[in-house]
Amino acid sequence: MRSISGCGLGLLLLAGLATGQASPWSQWLLPNFSGRLSVDVRNPAAVPVEAVASIPVVEAAATAPDFPGSLAIALAAGGNVVPSQTVDLDGDGVPDQFLVLMKLAAGETRRVDVYYSRTLHDSIAYPKRVQAKHSFGYNSQTAALESEVIGYRTYGAFFLDVQARLQGHTGLNNDLVGYLAIRMNFDAGRDIFHAGDTLGLGGIFLRRDGVVYRPPFNVPDYAHKPSPAMVPHYRVISAGPLRAVVEATLDRWKIGEDTVRLTARYSIDAGQGFARCRFEVAPIDVKPGHVFEVGVGVRDLPGGIAESRPGLLLATGNQDPKIGNIGLAVYYDPAFYEPAAPLVLKESANQIAVLAARLTAGNAVQGEYAAAGAWSGSGIPDAARYLPALAPEVRNRLETGGVLYNATPRPERLDQEAQ
Repeated sequence: MRSISGCGLGLLLLAGLATGQASPWSQWLLPNFSGRLSVDVRNPAAVPVEAVASIPVVEAAATAPDFPGSLAIALAAGGNVVPSQTVDLDGDGVPDQFLVLMKLAAGETRRVDVYYSRTLHDSIAYPKRVQAKHSFGYNSQTAALESEVIGYRTYGAFFLDVQARLQGHTGLNNDLVGYLAIRMNFDAGRDIFHAGDTLGLGGIFLRRDGVVYRPPFNVPDYAHKPSPAMVPHYRVISAGPLRAVVEATLDRWKIGEDTVRLTARYSIDAGQGFARCRFEVAPIDVKPGHVFEVGVGVRDLPGGIAESRPGLLLATGNQDPKIGNIGLAVYYDPAFYEPAAPLVLKESANQIAVLAARLTAGNAVQGEYAAAGAWSGSGIPDAARYLPALAPEVRNRLETGGVLYNATPRPERLDQEAQ
């Protein structure tokens, strides 16, 4: 899948690459490591932000040879260890992102030193804050990902379902929720949302000449039926500990006379209540002159409100009195989407936004959005206020830049005890 470009929700800034200058604290704190990448992590927001910052490996390695090596440890000023993680997005065995979890005050910039080795091999057990699995209970034809505060899963149709936590309880419990009856409020969580014949939460669709095309569902294992040839398949890219990422791919999606490839990457970070989705629809065999809209949406809920405003699709309501009030939201950058009238499907209307770019025979389309669910049982009594208020958190990102590289001043210490 190609990298997403131009979408405001997903911009990562890496600037000011340079070499030669020492870190603000010049002492070499990890004597067994041969290289050190120093990087500024900045919070451009006017509010405190705790988030995962991403250092793109290709750009960093242009300055720091072989970064991040076979083992890397990040330290902040004063020698405090910063939890970190690498992510291999394309599965080629080479990391594409180096992640650090930081908490910064409004406008604060903090220096981080990443010591790395080409010869040391180890796995550091940082606290696990997220999880991803290619299964959910009795159904492996799905992909589930979660933070400690909420879980999401996809099982076809390229939308998200919601596994919410009971108020006062947090944890990585999707494994359990897949086996627990939905009639009870277990501490581990609950499947609170019925997607049905709709766009669910963040469902992707195509439309041409008024005809709507939606990706197919997977057939669950417990149905004991053969799988059709055209269903999504899943790959767990990262199971954490700071960012969980799963990928859904529909290799050859037949839409009328045409064939396209649909790929979506879903991710969730430590402490976050929302998931991000970056997707691409690429033409395989699209007839000349065929032009498709590509959109995302969220289903309306009974007895609540449904609205579309720039950058936000929102639905709240009550599907089941035994579950209580729930809310759904999709966040998008209005610079790349167009507002659209609700899309009526078999079970309900759906609030939607359509990408300004169009899919044609020679043009693939990329997009990005974030999605969140809310439940009164989680202690959120008013989802209609809570979900819009989450939008700044979706937009706030930590930036990285000012990269410097140093080699160890004591190479003779590399193979000795650190003490």
